[in-house]
Amino acid sequence: MVKRSSYIIKEKILQTVRENPATYAALERKVNTGYRTIKDNCEELEQFDQVKIDFVKEHPANGRPSYLVSITERGLNTLKKKVERRSGKT
Repeated sequence: MVKRSSYIIKEKILQTVRENPATYAALERKVNTGYRTIKDNCEELEQFDQVKIDFVKEHPANGRPSYLVSITERGLNTLKKKVERRSGKT
């Protein structure tokens, strides 16, 4: 199996939280990687104002504490630019 770069993982995280905020556990399943990788990449994305991470004391689905990751306006702009580059509009 080929190791994915953190760049690709970050892009998948942004794409996943574009529609709805997601917990670290949900991102683990959707991005198909481990908790530590998700947590580290989300924290780095937060430093660059691409996502916002909120601590939730009691998640509505399971009642356990969790972190909820949502995309920021800057993150949406980043995804938009990626699509434009890929389609050759830039």
